[in-house]
Amino acid sequence: MRTPSVSSPTPSNAVPTTPFIIRVISADSTKKGAAAAVAGLLVAAVSEAIWPSR
Repeated sequence: MRTPSVSSPTPSNAVPTTPFIIRVISADSTKKGAAAAVAGLLVAAVSEAIWPSR
């Protein structure tokens, strides 16, 4: 009795793999998070300029 050969077919949506760090940096949520962090630092700098801490 012959056993059938099993091979995984190439997916039709095969795209070149992108390195993980590039996918993370280019993600929309990463850009929004970075923008929120910069906005927070800007608010902190402005409030410190207006009302200096002791």
